[in-house]
Amino acid sequence: YDSMISKLIVVAQTREEAITKMQRALDEYIIEGVKTTIPFHQRLMRNQRFRDGDFTTKFLEEENV
Repeated sequence: YDSMISKLIVVAQTREEAITKMQRALDEYIIEGVKTTIPFHQRLMRNQRFRDGDFTTKFLEEENV
C-alpha cells in the first residue's frame, strides 16, 4: 500500500524563486476527501529560517513548524 496520492515539484533558477513558486502551487493545490500535509508545507515555505537555508536536522523540533 502506498499512501502517496500525488507529488508536487517546482523548478526555478534560485532557491528563493523555487520557494515562491512552491508557495503559490501549495496555495492553489486542492485535494478533497483526505487529510494532507499541505498545511505543514505551507508553514514551512513561510518560515524565514527555512527560506534562508539556515536549518539542521533539529529544525522542525526547534521551530515547531
